[in-house]
Amino acid sequence: MRLENKIALVTGASGGLGGGICRAFAQQGADCVVAYHSKRSAAEETAATVKSYGRRALLCQADISQESEVKSMVQQALDTFGRLDILVANAGLGICKPLMQTSLEDFEQLIRVNLIGTYLTVRHGAEPMLQQRAGKVITMSSVHGLGGSHWACLYEATKAGIANFTRGAAFDLAEYNIQINAIAPGAVPVPNDPPPDPDSELHQAWINYTPCGRFGTPADVAAGAVYLASSDSDWVTGQVLSIDGGITAGPLIPSFIHYGPKPKM
Repeated sequence: MRLENKIALVTGASGGLGGGICRAFAQQGADCVVAYHSKRSAAEETAATVKSYGRRALLCQADISQESEVKSMVQQALDTFGRLDILVANAGLGICKPLMQTSLEDFEQLIRVNLIGTYLTVRHGAEPMLQQRAGKVITMSSVHGLGGSHWACLYEATKAGIANFTRGAAFDLAEYNIQINAIAPGAVPVPNDPPPDPDSELHQAWINYTPCGRFGTPADVAAGAVYLASSDSDWVTGQVLSIDGGITAGPLIPSFIHYGPKPKM
Protein backbone atom coordinates (compact mmCIF):
# COMPACT_ATOMS: atom_id res chain seq x y z
CA MET A 1 0.00 0.00 0.00
CA ARG A 2 1.32 3.41 -1.01
CA LEU A 3 0.32 5.27 2.19
CA GLU A 4 0.66 2.52 4.78
CA ASN A 5 0.46 3.86 8.35
CA LYS A 6 0.57 7.49 7.21
CA ILE A 7 -1.51 10.12 9.03
CA ALA A 8 -3.57 12.39 6.77
CA LEU A 9 -5.64 15.47 7.60
CA VAL A 10 -8.25 16.37 4.99
CA THR A 11 -10.39 19.50 5.26
CA GLY A 12 -13.77 19.62 3.59
CA ALA A 13 -13.98 15.88 4.18
CA SER A 14 -17.78 15.94 4.40
CA GLY A 15 -17.98 16.82 0.69
CA GLY A 16 -17.69 14.70 -2.41
CA LEU A 17 -14.06 15.44 -3.21
CA GLY A 18 -12.81 15.40 0.39
CA GLY A 19 -14.75 12.25 1.17
CA GLY A 20 -13.38 10.57 -1.93
CA ILE A 21 -9.83 11.52 -0.97
CA CYS A 22 -10.28 10.07 2.52
CA ARG A 23 -11.64 6.86 1.03
CA ALA A 24 -8.68 6.52 -1.33
CA PHE A 25 -6.18 7.32 1.43
CA ALA A 26 -7.72 4.66 3.67
CA GLN A 27 -7.63 2.13 0.84
CA GLN A 28 -3.90 2.83 0.59
CA GLY A 29 -3.33 2.34 4.32
CA ALA A 30 -3.60 5.83 5.84
CA ASP A 31 -5.41 6.94 8.98
CA CYS A 32 -7.46 10.09 8.45
CA VAL A 33 -8.46 13.22 10.32
CA VAL A 34 -11.87 13.93 8.81
CA ALA A 35 -12.23 17.70 9.13
CA TYR A 36 -15.54 19.38 8.36
CA HIS A 37 -17.29 22.70 8.93
CA SER A 38 -21.01 22.05 9.36
CA LYS A 39 -22.12 18.79 7.68
CA ARG A 40 -21.47 16.41 10.55
CA SER A 41 -23.61 13.54 9.26
CA ALA A 42 -21.75 13.50 5.95
CA ALA A 43 -18.42 13.66 7.82
CA GLU A 44 -19.52 10.71 9.94
CA GLU A 45 -20.19 8.76 6.75
CA THR A 46 -16.67 9.57 5.56
CA ALA A 47 -15.22 8.45 8.90
CA ALA A 48 -17.21 5.22 8.73
CA THR A 49 -15.83 4.58 5.26
CA VAL A 50 -12.27 5.09 6.50
CA LYS A 51 -12.87 2.65 9.34
CA SER A 52 -14.37 0.10 6.96
CA TYR A 53 -10.89 -0.30 5.48
CA GLY A 54 -9.45 -1.05 8.90
CA ARG A 55 -8.01 2.42 9.39
CA ARG A 56 -8.51 4.94 12.18
CA ALA A 57 -10.58 8.09 11.71
CA LEU A 58 -10.84 11.23 13.83
CA LEU A 59 -13.78 13.58 13.32
CA CYS A 60 -12.81 17.22 13.72
CA GLN A 61 -15.06 20.26 13.31
CA ALA A 62 -13.37 23.50 12.27
CA ASP A 63 -14.02 26.75 10.44
CA ILE A 64 -10.86 27.07 8.36
CA SER A 65 -11.28 30.84 8.10
CA GLN A 66 -10.66 31.15 11.86
CA GLU A 67 -7.03 30.76 12.91
CA SER A 68 -7.82 29.54 16.42
CA GLU A 69 -9.98 26.74 15.02
CA VAL A 70 -7.33 25.69 12.52
CA LYS A 71 -4.72 25.54 15.27
CA SER A 72 -7.08 23.45 17.40
CA MET A 73 -7.76 21.11 14.47
CA VAL A 74 -4.06 20.45 13.94
CA GLN A 75 -3.49 19.99 17.67
CA GLN A 76 -6.30 17.44 17.88
CA ALA A 77 -4.65 15.49 15.08
CA LEU A 78 -1.31 15.54 16.89
CA ASP A 79 -2.86 14.62 20.24
CA THR A 80 -4.56 11.61 18.66
CA PHE A 81 -1.98 10.35 16.20
CA GLY A 82 1.29 11.94 17.31
CA ARG A 83 2.30 13.27 13.92
CA LEU A 84 1.00 14.50 10.58
CA ASP A 85 2.33 13.13 7.29
CA ILE A 86 -0.20 14.37 4.74
CA LEU A 87 -2.25 17.56 4.65
CA VAL A 88 -5.02 18.22 2.12
CA ALA A 89 -6.39 21.77 2.15
CA ASN A 90 -9.53 20.83 0.27
CA ALA A 91 -12.26 22.93 1.91
CA GLY A 92 -13.54 25.78 -0.20
CA LEU A 93 -16.47 27.88 -1.29
CA GLY A 94 -17.99 28.63 -4.69
CA ILE A 95 -19.94 31.76 -5.60
CA CYS A 96 -20.64 32.20 -9.31
CA LYS A 97 -22.41 35.34 -10.52
CA PRO A 98 -21.98 37.86 -13.33
CA LEU A 99 -19.53 40.55 -12.26
CA MET A 100 -22.14 43.28 -12.04
CA GLN A 101 -24.30 41.16 -9.72
CA THR A 102 -21.49 40.51 -7.25
CA SER A 103 -20.87 42.37 -4.02
CA LEU A 104 -17.89 43.13 -1.85
CA GLU A 105 -19.38 40.70 0.66
CA ASP A 106 -19.25 37.93 -1.96
CA PHE A 107 -15.59 38.59 -2.67
CA GLU A 108 -14.63 38.90 0.98
CA GLN A 109 -16.36 35.60 1.75
CA LEU A 110 -14.51 33.82 -1.06
CA ILE A 111 -11.19 35.31 0.01
CA ARG A 112 -11.81 34.42 3.65
CA VAL A 113 -12.57 30.76 2.93
CA ASN A 114 -10.62 29.92 -0.21
CA LEU A 115 -7.49 32.01 0.19
CA ILE A 116 -7.14 32.73 3.89
CA GLY A 117 -8.55 29.30 4.80
CA THR A 118 -6.03 27.57 2.57
CA TYR A 119 -3.22 29.72 3.95
CA LEU A 120 -4.16 28.99 7.58
CA THR A 121 -4.50 25.27 6.92
CA VAL A 122 -1.10 25.06 5.26
CA ARG A 123 0.61 27.46 7.66
CA HIS A 124 -0.38 25.50 10.77
CA GLY A 125 -0.72 22.05 9.23
CA ALA A 126 2.83 22.16 7.91
CA GLU A 127 4.23 23.15 11.31
CA PRO A 128 4.68 19.59 12.66
CA MET A 129 6.15 18.54 9.32
CA LEU A 130 9.04 20.97 9.79
CA GLN A 131 10.26 19.03 12.81
CA GLN A 132 9.68 15.72 11.04
CA ARG A 133 11.56 17.08 8.01
CA ALA A 134 9.07 15.31 5.81
CA GLY A 135 5.53 15.87 4.62
CA LYS A 136 3.11 16.10 1.74
CA VAL A 137 0.77 19.06 1.32
CA ILE A 138 -1.99 19.27 -1.29
CA THR A 139 -4.08 22.36 -2.00
CA MET A 140 -7.23 22.53 -4.11
CA SER A 141 -7.24 24.94 -7.02
CA SER A 142 -9.51 24.49 -10.05
CA VAL A 143 -9.47 24.67 -13.82
CA HIS A 144 -11.17 28.00 -13.11
CA GLY A 145 -7.89 29.08 -11.54
CA LEU A 146 -6.12 28.54 -14.86
CA GLY A 147 -8.32 30.72 -17.07
CA GLY A 148 -11.43 32.85 -17.20
CA SER A 149 -15.06 32.19 -18.05
CA HIS A 150 -18.47 33.76 -17.60
CA TRP A 151 -19.96 34.34 -14.14
CA ALA A 152 -16.95 33.20 -12.13
CA CYS A 153 -14.37 35.99 -11.98
CA LEU A 154 -14.33 36.25 -8.18
CA TYR A 155 -14.11 32.50 -7.70
CA GLU A 156 -11.46 32.30 -10.39
CA ALA A 157 -9.38 34.97 -8.68
CA THR A 158 -9.23 32.94 -5.46
CA LYS A 159 -8.48 29.66 -7.22
CA ALA A 160 -5.70 31.30 -9.24
CA GLY A 161 -4.39 32.67 -5.97
CA ILE A 162 -4.28 29.17 -4.48
CA ALA A 163 -2.27 27.93 -7.46
CA ASN A 164 0.34 30.66 -7.12
CA PHE A 165 0.38 30.40 -3.32
CA THR A 166 1.25 26.75 -3.80
CA ARG A 167 4.06 27.53 -6.22
CA GLY A 168 5.58 30.07 -3.85
CA ALA A 169 5.16 27.90 -0.76
CA ALA A 170 7.08 25.13 -2.52
CA PHE A 171 10.24 27.22 -2.30
CA ASP A 172 9.82 27.83 1.43
CA LEU A 173 9.00 24.23 2.33
CA ALA A 174 11.48 22.39 0.12
CA GLU A 175 14.39 22.74 2.56
CA TYR A 176 12.35 20.76 5.09
CA ASN A 177 11.69 17.92 2.61
CA ILE A 178 8.04 18.94 2.35
CA GLN A 179 6.42 18.80 -1.07
CA ILE A 180 3.38 20.96 -1.78
CA ASN A 181 1.30 20.70 -4.94
CA ALA A 182 -2.16 21.76 -6.08
CA ILE A 183 -4.91 19.84 -7.81
CA ALA A 184 -7.07 21.64 -10.36
CA PRO A 185 -10.23 19.58 -10.87
CA GLY A 186 -12.42 20.02 -13.90
CA ALA A 187 -16.12 19.20 -14.06
CA VAL A 188 -16.59 16.74 -11.20
CA PRO A 189 -20.22 16.49 -10.07
CA VAL A 190 -20.71 16.03 -6.32
CA PRO A 191 -23.87 16.00 -4.18
CA ASN A 192 -23.87 19.77 -3.57
CA ASP A 193 -22.99 20.49 -7.21
CA PRO A 194 -24.78 17.90 -9.35
CA PRO A 195 -24.30 17.54 -13.12
CA PRO A 196 -26.64 19.14 -15.66
CA ASP A 197 -29.70 17.22 -16.80
CA PRO A 198 -28.38 14.43 -19.07
CA ASP A 199 -30.87 15.45 -21.76
CA SER A 200 -29.82 19.11 -21.72
CA GLU A 201 -27.69 20.89 -24.30
CA LEU A 202 -25.38 21.99 -21.49
CA HIS A 203 -24.66 18.39 -20.50
CA GLN A 204 -23.86 17.43 -24.08
CA ALA A 205 -21.69 20.51 -24.56
CA TRP A 206 -19.52 19.53 -21.58
CA ILE A 207 -19.21 15.98 -22.89
CA ASN A 208 -18.34 17.14 -26.40
CA TYR A 209 -15.72 19.61 -25.20
CA THR A 210 -14.01 17.18 -22.81
CA PRO A 211 -11.53 14.97 -24.72
CA CYS A 212 -12.18 12.02 -22.38
CA GLY A 213 -15.88 12.31 -23.17
CA ARG A 214 -17.32 12.23 -19.66
CA PHE A 215 -17.60 14.09 -16.39
CA GLY A 216 -15.06 13.33 -13.71
CA THR A 217 -15.66 11.51 -10.44
CA PRO A 218 -14.31 12.06 -6.93
CA ALA A 219 -12.30 8.87 -7.45
CA ASP A 220 -10.52 10.47 -10.41
CA VAL A 221 -9.41 13.38 -8.23
CA ALA A 222 -8.56 11.09 -5.32
CA ALA A 223 -6.22 9.05 -7.51
CA GLY A 224 -4.21 12.20 -8.16
CA ALA A 225 -4.21 13.01 -4.46
CA VAL A 226 -2.82 9.55 -3.63
CA TYR A 227 0.02 10.12 -6.08
CA LEU A 228 0.85 13.54 -4.61
CA ALA A 229 0.64 12.15 -1.06
CA SER A 230 2.92 9.19 -1.76
CA SER A 231 6.67 8.78 -2.15
CA ASP A 232 6.09 8.53 -5.90
CA SER A 233 5.98 12.35 -5.96
CA ASP A 234 9.09 13.01 -3.86
CA TRP A 235 10.66 15.01 -6.71
CA VAL A 236 7.47 16.91 -7.54
CA THR A 237 6.68 20.21 -5.83
CA GLY A 238 5.12 23.54 -6.70
CA GLN A 239 3.02 22.02 -9.47
CA VAL A 240 -0.65 22.30 -10.39
CA LEU A 241 -2.06 18.95 -11.50
CA SER A 242 -5.10 19.38 -13.73
CA ILE A 243 -7.49 16.46 -13.39
CA ASP A 244 -10.09 17.51 -15.92
CA GLY A 245 -10.52 14.92 -18.66
CA GLY A 246 -8.34 17.06 -20.91
CA ILE A 247 -10.55 20.14 -20.93
CA THR A 248 -7.61 22.51 -20.40
CA ALA A 249 -5.52 20.83 -23.10
CA GLY A 250 -7.14 23.22 -25.57
CA PRO A 251 -6.54 26.98 -25.81
CA LEU A 252 -9.52 28.06 -23.71
CA ILE A 253 -11.64 26.89 -20.80
CA PRO A 254 -15.12 26.60 -22.33
CA SER A 255 -17.87 29.01 -21.44
CA PHE A 256 -21.38 27.65 -21.75
CA ILE A 257 -23.29 30.84 -20.99
CA HIS A 258 -25.40 30.51 -24.15
CA TYR A 259 -26.84 27.18 -22.97
CA GLY A 260 -28.87 28.76 -20.19
CA PRO A 261 -30.80 31.92 -19.35
CA LYS A 262 -28.57 34.95 -19.10
CA PRO A 263 -28.98 36.96 -15.88
CA LYS A 264 -29.72 40.65 -16.17
CA MET A 265 -26.67 42.80 -15.58
